[in-house]
Amino acid sequence: MTEQPRNPVKPKRPWLKIMLATSVALNLLFVGFLAGAAARHSGDGAPNARAPGLGAFGAPYMRALPTQERRAVLRSLRDAAQGNLPGRGARRAKFQEVLELLRAQPFDAEALTQAVTEQASTAVFVQQTAQNAWLEVVSNMSESDRRAYADAVERVLKDGRKR
Repeated sequence: MTEQPRNPVKPKRPWLKIMLATSVALNLLFVGFLAGAAARHSGDGAPNARAPGLGAFGAPYMRALPTQERRAVLRSLRDAAQGNLPGRGARRAKFQEVLELLRAQPFDAEALTQAVTEQASTAVFVQQTAQNAWLEVVSNMSESDRRAYADAVERVLKDGRKR
């Protein structure tokens, strides 16, 4: 009987898989950087010149206010909110209620609608109260202060958060 030559067994190379995974990860990271840079410089050509998100229409106006005026707006908001807004515990309980409604069997869309409508009305109250307080502060500014404030708002919109 003749012996057949053995096929040599290829040695396993776990480092090869690690290098491949690392290479793919680095390539994806590089592509992500390029996509981010392209998105950041798209539009009107000005880097970082982007509008705030839908949930932050008032944030740039507040960030640009001088500290004393910002405190006045927040104080007005706090005073108006006393007795008119649910406390932190009640707000947390409302989120928990929504979570329970989302998981409930059978699903009750009407109860969920009511719960999120209550949350939305609270948010609208806060927004309107803050807007009214902000308008009062801005209305009491001198013309030169308002112009300086407009420049500060423009900087916040261009540069993002105040550092």
